[in-house]
Amino acid sequence: MKIIIVGIGKLGEYLTKSLVKDKNEITVVDVDFTTSQDVINNEDVNYVLGNGLDSNVLLEAGVDEADLLISVTDKDEQNVMCSLLGKTLGVKHTIARIRTPEYSNSINILKDQLGLSMMINPELLTANQIARALSIPSALEATTFLKGRIQMISLKVKENSPLEGATINTLSKKFRGVIICAVERNSVTIVPKGNTKLQHNDKIHITGSAKDINSFLNYAGLSEKTKKVMICGGSNTAVYLAKLLIEMGMSVKIIEINEDRCKILSEQLPKALIINGDVSNQDVLFEEGIDNCDAFVTLTSIDEENIIYSMFASMQKVPKIITKINHIQLDGVIDMSHIDTVITPHRIANNQIVRYVRAMQDGEKSSCEAIYKFDDDTFEMLEFNVKKDFKGLDKKIKDMGIKDGILVVAISRGRNIIFPNGMDEIREKDTIVVVSNKDTIKDLNDILG
Repeated sequence: MKIIIVGIGKLGEYLTKSLVKDKNEITVVDVDFTTSQDVINNEDVNYVLGNGLDSNVLLEAGVDEADLLISVTDKDEQNVMCSLLGKTLGVKHTIARIRTPEYSNSINILKDQLGLSMMINPELLTANQIARALSIPSALEATTFLKGRIQMISLKVKENSPLEGATINTLSKKFRGVIICAVERNSVTIVPKGNTKLQHNDKIHITGSAKDINSFLNYAGLSEKTKKVMICGGSNTAVYLAKLLIEMGMSVKIIEINEDRCKILSEQLPKALIINGDVSNQDVLFEEGIDNCDAFVTLTSIDEENIIYSMFASMQKVPKIITKINHIQLDGVIDMSHIDTVITPHRIANNQIVRYVRAMQDGEKSSCEAIYKFDDDTFEMLEFNVKKDFKGLDKKIKDMGIKDGILVVAISRGRNIIFPNGMDEIREKDTIVVVSNKDTIKDLNDILG
């Protein structure tokens, strides 16, 4: 596909790399490429220097022959206008990043009139993912597939836990509705075999229904609840998150250094406690009860500050700590800091857009409906609608010749969810979830050898 990306900030850069990996023809448009040399030095990427609101610049980028225009500049209005201009000049589909809460509501009403195929709001997506993680506090990450009917959560195997030393086979027999679909050990992610034995500090990714996962967590001694949440930084993400958590019955406290912003937050969040204070001041954190909260979430705009505040919360034995970072290059620092749950907004938004691109590439094929990339970007979990083009139709899974490193973890058939073994079949109109360590799974047939 021919895709134009307007805006080469963090999201634009990450998107470019992901979509190039998927063998798309990418042209990037921006007024300044000085901070993105690795993108423009990539021979598989075309770039045009200029403003995405200039019709001549978009025409130079090939907008009249492009399949998709994605506008992800740092200004909502520019993204909407750029998408509208692109549609007028002949692009088939447009995606715009809209981050301001007030704009999101208005643009959603006008989406069809503006010719927007999709709106992306990284802050709202981030808040949703954090809320899911806080709803299962022992989970490092949490997401859902099959329209929320199954969950995927990530856990750390703790020392002396019932999980330590257990094999995949043993746990599978004990919890038939739960599948351990991936294990991260020493920065390497694998699809485990039946005889794989879990070790202390392994990060495991499991799928199952909410009921079965709760049983698994009870067995592992990880079934605590979140009641009191402290949020550092009063960003838009904090607003979205606070609203979600209050609806879930949690008590929310936000600490924000800017007094004017605190007044706005108080108006937007009447049921949250807004504190005008400096998070870097330990006395403020103690006065506001950091040693008595169930969860601590850092949402400031500076990654390094978020990491330091999270490390301090860890020293105070806060049970659940969630750290927002924007620079993926800091992953190594995070590992050394022993911070378990890290949220990266542009990685979350990227997953949504990549899923959309894969789904639109060929409507007649078994299309990708959802995608989740694990932290190291070498593993993906994907949801596919099964159509008649799938070459493994009506065969037993064990006889399909599925590639190594790929596992079918769930099948949705009518009202039923099947957690399959080798004797199950995949049928037309099923929806299936697979986990893969391949970077070439764009179509369901790609899982077959």
